[in-house]
Amino acid sequence: MKLALYLLYSLIATVVDSAVVWFLVKYSLAGLVPANTAGVLSGFAIHYILSLKSVFETKIGTNSFLIYFVTFLGGLALANTLIYYSYEYAFAALQEDLRILASKGVSIVIPFFILYYARKRLFSYAQNKEKRK
Repeated sequence: MKLALYLLYSLIATVVDSAVVWFLVKYSLAGLVPANTAGVLSGFAIHYILSLKSVFETKIGTNSFLIYFVTFLGGLALANTLIYYSYEYAFAALQEDLRILASKGVSIVIPFFILYYARKRLFSYAQNKEKRK
């Protein structure tokens, strides 16, 4: 159930994220990687607000923000690497709009699972540590 809720929140954040990337690249307002970073930052803010309490049952605080932000940074690095290589190599033969969307898809799906399970584990560890105090 939590994974489904996380997925729903991720979909909402992803729509915003992808719209930002598409708009910035389509209208030549930013290169692909900076546009992706802007999109991911937008999605991060939305996702953090929506999922912290309802998915991870965690209080808002310094520790929870640090866990979310550090995993976000790792996810951002992974997403940017994936979007770059899939755009430049894996989908190079596609028409540009499809190339952007396909590359963005790759940069969404793989980090989604990695971040969910990393955050779940880290929040569980932090909560157990807090209970032991």
